[in-house]
Amino acid sequence: MSILAINRLAANSRVIAFDTRLQARSQVVDIYSDLPGVYNRENESFPKNAIMAKVKDQSTSKSVITLREAYEDEGVYGTTAAVGTEEMPKTKTAQTFQNTWRKVVGKPGYGLRKLEAEDYKLYEQNEEGVTMWKKEDKGYAIRKCLVETFSPNLLVGDTSTDCVAQWNMNIFIPTLGIFDQPEFDSDRATHTNNICEGLVAAGGFDQYTARTLTSTVLEDISNYALAKRLLPLTIPGLPTGEGFVLTVSEIQAAYLTNPIWTSNNLGSLWKDITQQSDTVQKWRGTIGSYNNILIICDPRVPMLLPGGSAEPYSLSAGYMVWNSRDARFRNRKHAKDLAILHGRGAYISVEGEPEHWIADERDYGMHQGLGIAGVSGEQLPIFADEDDADDVVNMTSALILLDIPNQGTLSSL
Repeated sequence: MSILAINRLAANSRVIAFDTRLQARSQVVDIYSDLPGVYNRENESFPKNAIMAKVKDQSTSKSVITLREAYEDEGVYGTTAAVGTEEMPKTKTAQTFQNTWRKVVGKPGYGLRKLEAEDYKLYEQNEEGVTMWKKEDKGYAIRKCLVETFSPNLLVGDTSTDCVAQWNMNIFIPTLGIFDQPEFDSDRATHTNNICEGLVAAGGFDQYTARTLTSTVLEDISNYALAKRLLPLTIPGLPTGEGFVLTVSEIQAAYLTNPIWTSNNLGSLWKDITQQSDTVQKWRGTIGSYNNILIICDPRVPMLLPGGSAEPYSLSAGYMVWNSRDARFRNRKHAKDLAILHGRGAYISVEGEPEHWIADERDYGMHQGLGIAGVSGEQLPIFADEDDADDVVNMTSALILLDIPNQGTLSSL
């Protein structure tokens, strides 16, 4: 006679093994943790080797930086009388803003819910989790201001009247002439129409290889920066020792480094990372340089999505946000990849109240809250004439609208 089969213990009575080490999802790296600098209020200068100009001494919601324009009128020659020809100094001002931000999480102070998670040490990791969130939030805020002028916290509350989202005034679309690029307008809807009409003039909203990164496009970007009089960074290893940082998506980086992708091969002017100086090699994400442009791969670079067949057009920005959540438009037919050209002090970061820990509790400590807070703001340094809203200058950055030919309509392949 055989032994009877042994029945399993009732499901709810079985011992369950579990790994007490909580796993963390991998996060996409953020390149903006490098290249900080401090704005010098005494001589009103931006740091020459940094894409971020940090303002540390602002104690109000709003402050002003003044730009003095160079003299532009002709002189007086020969015996012509000089009286009455005097040229007066002209200035423009840029306003810097900051606003409160907070991130809070909850945890049980005691009781059953704390016991249930105790083996995992779930709530003990709150501090680490909040710190990681802030790093991603900072990167999102920087990209948001480079694309739409202001970081998200400046668009609400006490600073919302002064800070209204507006596209970066320097927009470059490949295949258009340097002086045929979309014209800036202080009205966002008008500026949106100008950008979309520029895309239409360059072939439409579909995807074209001519609007990816090639040697021709990089040369045009370099000339565009010169025409816009953007302030170059000090970059050891480039031909003149100064130039610009161009952040591109991993898709554009693949196009750029693939010798068979287009006929515009980069040739001997392309310098890969192994040929750069030690200083440049330490910059996160660097893949190489071309002429006076240092190229960095940024897998978090934003995207734009144009829409409409006539005015009024629509234009939306998509970003990679917290927990590396991709809120861009990579599966959309007309999505446009952005490359961001950074000059000296490409954006201003104000920090009146440094990041610090905050806490709260209720019901005799059974419900507790932990978080971080501060007062800060990221924005483009836009210098404007007080009497003319459209007489503005952005000397530090530009957006390059690029196509993704393996997405949507393969019009030119």
